[in-house]
Amino acid sequence: MSDEKKQGGKRRLGQRLVKEFSGLRDTLREDKSLKRYTVKTVELDLKPREFDPESVRMIRFSLGVSQAVFAHLLNVSADLVAAWEQGHRTPDGPASRLLEMIEIDKKPWRDRLSGMRKPTSA
Repeated sequence: MSDEKKQGGKRRLGQRLVKEFSGLRDTLREDKSLKRYTVKTVELDLKPREFDPESVRMIRFSLGVSQAVFAHLLNVSADLVAAWEQGHRTPDGPASRLLEMIEIDKKPWRDRLSGMRKPTSA
């Protein structure tokens, strides 16, 4: 590629950059939305599903653990697990995400539970 072509390409690129940054500057000065500067707008529904009392109970039963052990695994209180299973409260936020993950693939959680067991002294 000749030096002239390289210079021409650099000049066009420089002109394009100046034009785009000038537009950005004007948009910022006018307090307009920058949405048009995003590469792509994508909407994702990443909210975890809702869990009813029976779903929570079935997930716990599938792991074969008590409410207390299940609570320890989720890092919540046993009273909270009981409230979920009795329908007094519903799991939300990170707890819903953890329940969803357990429901999808129980093996790593069973492995984790196996690693939590401490030998008892006789």
